[in-house]
Amino acid sequence: MIHQAILLLFLLASASASAMGPKPSCPDITYQLAPCVSYLLQIEVAPPPACCDGVKYLSQYSSDKEDREAICWCIKGAASMMGLTDFPLISALPNTCGVSVKLPPISSDIDCSQ
Repeated sequence: MIHQAILLLFLLASASASAMGPKPSCPDITYQLAPCVSYLLQIEVAPPPACCDGVKYLSQYSSDKEDREAICWCIKGAASMMGLTDFPLISALPNTCGVSVKLPPISSDIDCSQ
């Protein structure tokens, strides 16, 4: 399962260039969060440093509503495709990494545009 999840994230990441534009692309978001998969699948008890580095990288976009919306939709979609159901663990990731990110709590039924 973890290999499939990682493969999915890298396929999404390779779908476009990794240069960050005015709004983060979903491939860039999934690339930055790929190191978090083992933690989100509860294979590891703590997020690896590379995971928290990705969260920190994405935090630079959390002050803009459109960017937050893009991040939310991407994480929600990727979690759904990978079968991740522990949404509180996903939502707590920034806090667990000690990063301040202004995102709504991600859940399967959240409307990221709100």
